[in-house]
Amino acid sequence: MVPGGRNKAGGEFYENSPPFSFWASSPYHGEQMIWHVDAELNNIAAQGRDYPWERPKCCLGCGGPKVWGHGFAERQFEGFDQTVPLKCYRCPGCGCVITLRPRGYFRRIRSAVASIRSELEHRLEKGRWRESRPNMSRFRHWLGNLRRQALAWLGWQEEQGLAAAFDRLLKAGVVPVGRTIHTENHIGSDPPQ
Repeated sequence: MVPGGRNKAGGEFYENSPPFSFWASSPYHGEQMIWHVDAELNNIAAQGRDYPWERPKCCLGCGGPKVWGHGFAERQFEGFDQTVPLKCYRCPGCGCVITLRPRGYFRRIRSAVASIRSELEHRLEKGRWRESRPNMSRFRHWLGNLRRQALAWLGWQEEQGLAAAFDRLLKAGVVPVGRTIHTENHIGSDPPQ
């Protein structure tokens, strides 16, 4: 083994790989990142693991020049009976795992952003939820989380302004219906203005 290299099968080695101590101490080691791509969820579900995913040009964590295929993550989405395989990549330099996700879906939420916005807008305009809808508790959680996010990030307390707060938070890169309020919930680099 050469300094700074890693052994691989057959006695060969990776000359340009960082030493193990770098990899283990990297701030992105084992971190999960979501990369939103322009892809239709229906096409992904229909083609399964054969869907032609776009490969990231570099690591989203450390900026390393190459990422390797890292299998698939099965995720559930509203309107689909089966799980949908989402492609994962891994950076050999920092160990960061990148999961590709269709644009229009928040991390850890199975409903589409447009669907969430529509349900909340109806409730805020009419004062009640749509009739005979399953998962009413999920809708109530979204509304409560939106109130908390709007208060924390924007200082908004009025019920009437929550639809506009949803749009503002979304534009700023904050998940408007996210449960937690901290920088991990913030997608962009700066908090909303």
